[in-house]
Amino acid sequence: MRADTRSKLLAIVALSLVTPAALPAAESEVAIVSPPPESFFEIVRERDREPAREFYAKYASAGGLPVVAAEEVADEALTRTVEIVEHMLAGRPDVLQKMVENQMYLIIIGKNQVYTDMPENRHVRNKEYMNERVRGTGGKPTSFGEENLLCLALDRYDDESIAVHEFCHTIDGTLRSLDSEWRDRVRSVYRSVLDQGKYQGAYAGSNPGEYWAEIAQSYFDCNRVNNWNHGPVGTREDLRAYDPEGYQLVHTTFNLTPENDWRYTYLQKHPVVIDPPEKFDINPYYTKFSWAREFTVLGRQAPDAALLKANDTIRKLFAYRHDILKALITDDVRLVVLGAGETLSDLPEWPLLEQAGLLPDARQAKYSPDAKLVVVPAEQVAVDPASLDASGNPVIALMMDAAYQITASRPVDPDWENRGRDVQQYELNVERLDERFGKKVSETRSAAVADGKWSGTPAAGSDADYFIAGVLAYFDAGGAALTPTGARQPILDRAALRDYDPGLYELVHETMAYEGRQDWKFQAGQQ
Repeated sequence: MRADTRSKLLAIVALSLVTPAALPAAESEVAIVSPPPESFFEIVRERDREPAREFYAKYASAGGLPVVAAEEVADEALTRTVEIVEHMLAGRPDVLQKMVENQMYLIIIGKNQVYTDMPENRHVRNKEYMNERVRGTGGKPTSFGEENLLCLALDRYDDESIAVHEFCHTIDGTLRSLDSEWRDRVRSVYRSVLDQGKYQGAYAGSNPGEYWAEIAQSYFDCNRVNNWNHGPVGTREDLRAYDPEGYQLVHTTFNLTPENDWRYTYLQKHPVVIDPPEKFDINPYYTKFSWAREFTVLGRQAPDAALLKANDTIRKLFAYRHDILKALITDDVRLVVLGAGETLSDLPEWPLLEQAGLLPDARQAKYSPDAKLVVVPAEQVAVDPASLDASGNPVIALMMDAAYQITASRPVDPDWENRGRDVQQYELNVERLDERFGKKVSETRSAAVADGKWSGTPAAGSDADYFIAGVLAYFDAGGAALTPTGARQPILDRAALRDYDPGLYELVHETMAYEGRQDWKFQAGQQ
């Protein structure tokens, strides 16, 4: 039963924590989790002290540095935090001691809690924005998300360690009080690498503090790569090759030796397939669930591999346009992968699909505002798109169709450019898709059709199909149906698209935001 996944995972955590080789030389036991002592509450800011007494029920010590959480948080999250802290600072006991002297402490945000549930954060302004963005912060107190610490399935940051990142901010602040030259040293390296044109568009390039936290994450092998605010630097080897100055800064600062060197390891590989979580209220027909950057992928008879391939395709497709994927998530769109024996009439949403005019024995469905479902057949998810009689890979085609329907006709938001600081990271440096985008697609298609292009293909039928054809070809995911009348070849890939319809190529290239970014093209085969 898939529900066993959590218990097995926690067993792995416990085993890793009691293995002597996994700990610094001075440590050989799992940290003890107990109720917080009175001495802990004495270091909490006075206005937060009584709420903290009512909230925090668990406590562990990382060399004297308190780690606390509510009763609902798993003990393993606290012991995992202690492990991370002790490993990272194994070569800098002075930094750990200074944190203790500064009365620093760490808090864990439970997997079912939000940032503003924490007593210290209950007064922050714009709670909705903060809870959407934040699953951890540096400073006092430093916070981490339970789901990220334990690598649980429902972790929006499942391919990086927020604990390492946020704790590096706290290390940064502590080093400023220990070393008068520290701030200037970081700034000097930061300016040097930016002058070399590195980290353009990446979070590491935003300011010296984030630069330090990001490169330290990479040094410990736990940074996210190739998304809306990350480049290709995710591991120590990546950092050494891409940013030797940054590598040297981190290497010398942590002062780790071959005997106590450490790299972060994930407790399980993501993405995963699990039982549908209760909190999503998913129809019991579906027995399989996978999370693609917070987008829901469902199945019943489809093999796990097909759900994982669909998940991976969605992640890569929207790597630099999470704002578009977020529009689908907000609309509660879900993707269903059908197994070999399933048809649309088997699905609990069939009455809505039937109303949309679909046939009961069909195995594919476009998004509709009522059903809010995209359905693809498992056998087509990972095959070479060129072998399909359709326009191409169904995951890409139908996800982009849903995205087009939801975004291309929505009105312009007059307040979009006047949100001040309340802008999510994935909304930076991209243009919101709305009716202006729909108009641009329509104009580009009209020019192409007037020039005799796309005759005999779905792309000639509608603005949506035209844009979808461009996206399919751009990501080398086009199928046999994209063979225009009189064309020398089918428009299956990026090179063919650029040659055949430069206007559509430029529109897709701009929209999907791949300029200057790590490239991706669809590849057949399982993830």
